[in-house]
Amino acid sequence: MKFRDDEMMKYGLPFTAIFDKIAEAVYFCDLEGNLVYMNKKAEQLDGFAFLRVRGKSVAGLYGLDETTSPLLKALYEAKPVEDAQVTYYVNGREVTQLCNAAPLWQNGVLTGAYSIQRDITEMKQIIETNLALQWEVMGCQKKPGSHNARETAMLLIGESENFKRCKQRAFQAAQNDSGVFLVGDTGSGKELFARFIHDQSDRAKGPFLALNCAAIPEGLLEGILFGTAKGVYTGAVEREGLLLEAEGGTVFLDEINSMPLASQAKLLRVLEEKKVYKLGGSQGKSLNARIISSSNELPRGAVERGVLREDLFYRLSVVYIQIPPLKERREDIPLLVDYFLADYNQRFAKNVIGVADEVMAFFAEFSWPGNVRQLKHSIESAMNFTDSGQWIGLSALPPYLFEPVTAKTVTPLTEKEMPTETPATVMETIRDGEKKEIVEALKKAKGNMAQAARLLGMTRQAMVYRVKKYGLK
Repeated sequence: MKFRDDEMMKYGLPFTAIFDKIAEAVYFCDLEGNLVYMNKKAEQLDGFAFLRVRGKSVAGLYGLDETTSPLLKALYEAKPVEDAQVTYYVNGREVTQLCNAAPLWQNGVLTGAYSIQRDITEMKQIIETNLALQWEVMGCQKKPGSHNARETAMLLIGESENFKRCKQRAFQAAQNDSGVFLVGDTGSGKELFARFIHDQSDRAKGPFLALNCAAIPEGLLEGILFGTAKGVYTGAVEREGLLLEAEGGTVFLDEINSMPLASQAKLLRVLEEKKVYKLGGSQGKSLNARIISSSNELPRGAVERGVLREDLFYRLSVVYIQIPPLKERREDIPLLVDYFLADYNQRFAKNVIGVADEVMAFFAEFSWPGNVRQLKHSIESAMNFTDSGQWIGLSALPPYLFEPVTAKTVTPLTEKEMPTETPATVMETIRDGEKKEIVEALKKAKGNMAQAARLLGMTRQAMVYRVKKYGLK
């Protein structure tokens, strides 16, 4: 069957040239399920020349039928198929696509079907490789001298009261198998807390596997999470999902508020029945993995917006821990700075002394929208522009830190606008005022560091840091 622009118009669609300009693969079939059109992206993806395969059976070309091909399913069921994953073998390679298909009608009469498909083959391979590497790393970490619970605990740096309460709750939660729900802004350390709970628990010798629900397309998510049964699609092999691979260990579902609601319903069923059913499988396997989940927004808001099932939240949040953002525990900033400095000095084989007074004052006032992760990256960036034996100055920090938060357009800083090594007047005022307060506190405490720190409402470590910075004795 020859497919021309006038025939395209018979389907109520624009000229074929339009479809050759888009990045997705486009397919059309007639009432018999024969291919009547494919765009250039589809030709490139499948390795077919359309003129050679025009009019041939879709089922014959791709080894699919009305249950495995979204295009044929939309045709034979006469209703749309949305966000379906299809995997097939063509010209010696496996192809995985996300498809949206629908029937075509002309004056109320079914005339064919079409499908618009996005290639996710490489993405699927990357995700599966990443999960396999997680498993291998977990195996390596159980060897003598590798990652251990003490190292994880050391990374939870902070002595502020609200942060210490979170660590205490995490330690208590580790003593049992109840579900843990972590809430915190991006970069606040949710995965570190999840690892800490795992490492302090009886499951520490088992695997810890993390899945970012926001980073994986809906069509891939369920297969990765629950596994696939042989034959669920053409060429599919029996594959364990994350929940079964983590046997005896922990699965961390990050940003679960980004998981599709249909997948949330299936996860709820797994948690209630304690059984995992692979896609296309009828036999369930017992679940023996602890589930720790997280959200980057308050759960009540996520429930009200319709992106988080309320019943699933209650099931997951037997233990609820809300991690404070960095702006709510500013007294921990000196401790974090010291840690990151030592870490990057070792990595970069440098001996950067520390951060200048005006930098520490700036850090203390900055809002840190990216939280601890942003502070870490800022130190790493500054280390690249600071020589050994020197202090990190304002000019070494990433320029974007000095851009107004309310700016609606991105305007690069000019050379004149870049901060210099000379402290601004406001920084001098902050530094002089703080130095005076420390001197007065030390006088009242007769030189006792711990007592002087209590008088100023800071930790002893923070007091020691400031005394060293200001050269006080």
